[in-house]
Amino acid sequence: MRHFIATLTSGVMASVLVLHALEDVVLLTIGKFAPLPVPLMYTVGLGMSWIVFGLLLTRVLPHKHEG
Repeated sequence: MRHFIATLTSGVMASVLVLHALEDVVLLTIGKFAPLPVPLMYTVGLGMSWIVFGLLLTRVLPHKHEG
């Protein structure tokens, strides 16, 4: 249980929450100024999540360099 609490209060989790909140704001802004059909908005949202969280994970996870 202690490990779970540490994970929930870690800097990585805070980064994920901030990025997710910013992503939601961007999607709401896109929806307001450039109304798109719902399936397209889901596609845009999933694509943004994939890219943003991929960038976050490449900074957090250890890199294995090929030599």
